[in-house]
This record gives sequence, structure tokens and C-alpha cells, in this order.
Amino acid sequence: MKYRDDEYEYENRRRDMEQRKRVRPDAEIASQRRRNPAGSGRAVSANAGAGIRDSSGGRSTSGARTSPGGRNVSGARVSSGTRNASGIRASSGTRSSSARNVSGTRTAAAGRRIGADPYDRSYGAGYYEETSAKRRQNSSGETAGRRGKRPLSPKAKKKRRIRRILFAVEGILLLVVLAGLFIISKWDLIQKASFGKKDVHINELPENTVQSMEGYRTIAIFGADEKGSHSDVIMIANINNKTKEITLTSVLRDTFWNVPDLSNGDEEKYAKANNAYHTGGDLGALNALNKNLDLNITEYVTINWYAVSEVVDLLGGLEIDVPESMMGEINGYITNTVEEAQSWAPGGPGKGVKGSHHIDGPGLQTLDGLQTVAYCRIRHNNGGDDGRTRRQREVVNMILEKTKQQGPARILGICEAVFPEVRTNMTLADILSMAPDIGSYKIVNNIAFPYHQIDAFVGSSGSVKVPLGLAEDVIQLHKDLFEDDNYVPSQTVQQISNKIESLTGYSADDRRD
Repeated sequence: MKYRDDEYEYENRRRDMEQRKRVRPDAEIASQRRRNPAGSGRAVSANAGAGIRDSSGGRSTSGARTSPGGRNVSGARVSSGTRNASGIRASSGTRSSSARNVSGTRTAAAGRRIGADPYDRSYGAGYYEETSAKRRQNSSGETAGRRGKRPLSPKAKKKRRIRRILFAVEGILLLVVLAGLFIISKWDLIQKASFGKKDVHINELPENTVQSMEGYRTIAIFGADEKGSHSDVIMIANINNKTKEITLTSVLRDTFWNVPDLSNGDEEKYAKANNAYHTGGDLGALNALNKNLDLNITEYVTINWYAVSEVVDLLGGLEIDVPESMMGEINGYITNTVEEAQSWAPGGPGKGVKGSHHIDGPGLQTLDGLQTVAYCRIRHNNGGDDGRTRRQREVVNMILEKTKQQGPARILGICEAVFPEVRTNMTLADILSMAPDIGSYKIVNNIAFPYHQIDAFVGSSGSVKVPLGLAEDVIQLHKDLFEDDNYVPSQTVQQISNKIESLTGYSADDRRD
């Protein structure tokens, strides 16, 4: 097929343009920018590098101009009214920046025309800003609808929610199973009680009193001293099985009441509350609580001070506000606690000895394990036994809350460190039944018992806390623990209350409130 000159030239330019697109578009863009700087007044189009066509079909060899009125020696376009080397007048083949050239492309000042070089960056900034805005609009509108994900239907959203919930539940169950397996593997480290739950003494209680206790799990907690012969900490943790709320009750260790002596079978012995642990161990301490308070506690946990210090250290310490009034005692207790820690350490004296240091001053600060134990032991000038039990409950609450914030690995590490220092009559099944709810337990109430008491010297017992009406305080205790407004003290509790009054001369009539 035979082409005319202008058609031939157009085909050459088209092929050249396609080649530039395929090979090096970026380099071509840079080259065009160098050839056609902004504001030069030279026509910028797809035929800039291929020569400029005149009206007769001839073309110039280059894009250079000659002086006005001169001849185009190299084949370039001359000014209007002159002829080129071929003798043909060069028409205004390439117009001003606002005109259209013969090839059909526009200049930079004009709008972009279909068919022009898409890699030509000589157009104004406004064109590209407008194009980018349109593309953004399309990507967020119709284009997103065509290319993006389809919106989920309400039914699909519900299914996805259910799947996520199931995955979360499965994850929790997996953690519980792993924790259970770990506890099972470490269960032999815990010291087992030498008696069963059926061996614990429980008063004869009316049916309504027994029913009021249903739905609660009551566990006794004893904190043994460094020799393991006294329980300076006597606590009752009463758990509401439905709400997981815990009422923590501290029995003042110097409380004067009935202390059954299992060493000689004396059921009518009256002494300090902690003497029951001294003469009868865990079982004697449990019997004393049930007999004096009309409770039915059959489960207990005994833990020593070394284990408490270990837990606090593994939790990274506790933030405690040390009062100014305590500075005269706490550092002395820290020194004493560090010295006694040698006998607490597993394996005997000198094995695994823990160290600590004195506190520089009062205020909120992080206490390590031994410092925390010393903080819990102070009683002389900081509220006496009432103040000490209050601080003990404060530390127990802080340990529980901080433990709930730890990951499974840290909690299992605490269990492994503490288990050898724990003695209990709870079974493995009992522990595993409570494990899933550890994150839900919350201490909501703290009680110091007796509610009403007075310091007095009584016979060989020395300085004691005499309850001012034991039976009346037990009525209030059942109301606080079990929300039982109809509780009536058993005959056993009433007899003990009367005996305390006869031995000390103090009764409910001596209450100041």
C-alpha cells in the first residue's frame, strides 16, 4: 500500500511514540522536560522530537529557528512569510502556546487532548491535581465497589462475630487446660494435711443457718511464723460462688476465746486465738474458728512468710504508702525479717537466703518481698493488732489484683515457687474447680473480728483482746458474710460468750458505741 507523505510521517511518529512507551517512559519524560522547559513559548506536542510538518507535507530536519527573514538551511521552520529550502512556504504549522498544532495535539496551556503522549509532563499542575482527585474519588466510590470487598450482610456479620467468640472461648479453655496440666504436674510439691474434712469440728447448727451458708465457699487462711509454731495471721475468705465477690475477715490473733487443746483433749481451755494453732496445728485452728463463730469451714490453706515474700518478688514488688509514724519501726523489722529468712529458706538455714535493705523515708514506694513482710508484722505504735491485720488484708488484696494482671507464664511461675511452702487439705479437684474464675475474684469487704473488744490482762494469757459480747458480734458476722438477718447463735456460741464474760468481767454492756 502506498502512503502519502503526511500519512507516512504520522505513522512514523505513532510508532516512535509506542516505542518510547514500551522502552523507557521515565527517561523520555525527563528528556521532553529538558527539551521543552516551562514558559519557553515553543510548541510541546508528540511530534516535538520527530520534526514539524509544514502545510506542503515537507518537514523540517530539526526544531531550531533561524533569524527572522532568514532561510532554513537545516530544514527548520523559518518565521512567517519565508520559504524553506524546498521552496515551499512554511505555514504556521506549529501555533502559539494557546493554538492547536497540525498533528492534533495541544500545547501546555491548552487542555490535554485524547491521542497525545500520556508521558508528556509539560502540562500544567492543575491537570494532574484534577486527575488525582478524580482517581481518589473513584477509588473510594464506584471503583472500590467493583474492586474492593463486598459489604457483609447482617447475617454474615453475625456469623463472623460468633466465630470470633468461639475462638476466644477456645483460647481461654486451652489456657485453663494447660494451667490444669501444670498444677497436676506440680501438685506433689504441696504439703498435704494429715486429716480429712470430716475430722473438722462443726457446731450443731439450725437448718436455716445451714441454708444461709449455701452458695458460699468459706476457706480459712493461716499465716505461719518463721518457726511454723504460731499463726500470726488468721483469716477467713468467704467467696460468693455466684458473684465471685470475697469478704476477707481477719481474726485478731490475741482474741480471748475458747481454744480446744488437741494435745491433751482439753475442750474448755480459754486463751489467745493463735494458741489453737500452737497446740493443735491446722486442725486445732479450724476447730476453734468453727466452734467460736458457728461456721462450717472444712477447707484451709497454710502459707508461711517466706512464700509471701517470694510471691511479692515475682510480681515485681508492691507499691505501698509507708506512713511517717512507721519509720521508727519498719527498718528494725526489715533487719529482723532478713535474719529470720535464713530459717525460712527451702532446704534449711543458709539455703537460698534472701536479702533486702532499709527504707530511706516515708511515702509511696515499691517494697520488695521481705520489706512487705516487715510492713505486715509491725503493730506496736501503728494501730496495734487491728492495724497489723488491716495491713495484712491490704497486702493480700494487692497481691490478688496484681496477680490477675499477669500472664499465664508468670502465674504458673508463682505457683511453682509457692507450692512447696503451702499446706492444705483441699484436693486437686478443689483447686482446679476454682482456677477458671481467678480473674473474676474480687475482695469487696474487709472485716476485723471481734467488732468490739478491749485490751486486758487475763491470768496466764497475759495481754489479750476481750470480745465485748461475743454472741452479739457473731450475729453481725453472719449478716456480713452470708446476708443472714435471721441468724440466732447456737447454744455452743452462747455458752462461750457467757464464759468469757465470767472470766474477764467484760460484756456487751461495756461497749462505748
